[in-house]
Amino acid sequence: MAPRARRRGLLPALLALCALFTALQVTFQVTSPCTSDRHYEHLGRCCSRCEPGKYMSSKCTTTSDSVCLPCGPDEYLDTWNEEDKCLLHKVCDTGKALVAVDPGNRTAPRRCACTAGYHWSQDCECCRRNAECAPGFGAQHPLQLNMDTVCRPCHVGYFSDAFSSTDKCKPWTNCTILGKTEEHPGTEKSDVVCSSSLPSRKPPKEHRIYLPSLIILLLFISVALVAVVVFGVYHRKKGKALTADLWHWINDVCSHLSGNKET
Repeated sequence: MAPRARRRGLLPALLALCALFTALQVTFQVTSPCTSDRHYEHLGRCCSRCEPGKYMSSKCTTTSDSVCLPCGPDEYLDTWNEEDKCLLHKVCDTGKALVAVDPGNRTAPRRCACTAGYHWSQDCECCRRNAECAPGFGAQHPLQLNMDTVCRPCHVGYFSDAFSSTDKCKPWTNCTILGKTEEHPGTEKSDVVCSSSLPSRKPPKEHRIYLPSLIILLLFISVALVAVVVFGVYHRKKGKALTADLWHWINDVCSHLSGNKET
């Protein structure tokens, strides 16, 4: 019985000793000398981290600070760091419908986005082709870059007759403005059908037939008048003789006709 009593007496002493060690550990705990995010603790001293755009080639020693080197042409680091190498920029693969919207530099990463007609999908972590609106629906404008197409039904007076990811609903044709009448009304999928325009009135065929003859006749009269004038100018002096001959010829003709009548 005595040994058991002694062991029971030692248990409270051990618990008290553990509590004392815990208190001493908290009391004598060393506070880190580095209070800035631009420094780190190493070998019991506070050393400088590398600025954005540089990586840590070697840590500090007891006699020297950290050694930092700049990132390469396609690398970057955008925070104060202790990294032993820089991060590589993303590759905006055009084969995956990606394009660089920000080329990036040593202190900022390159940003990629989907090309026009595509949008980023969280399901596959890739670019998907924008949805096409069916006939009767139009794409909501303005179109949002890197966002899927939003389709809206065409209102009365508008239609869409094709699948498209960019076209919005088009207004019906106004037949009245075109000088026509509406034969079939429009729907959300088809345009109004207008009547054909009225045929233009054509001149009568006889006008078209006799027009060239009239032109020829006028030309002939003009030439004849010119000839008469010329004839009159050059033969003024012989005018009387010509008139007498003409009258003589007319009298002979008339006499001959009178003789034949009497016979």
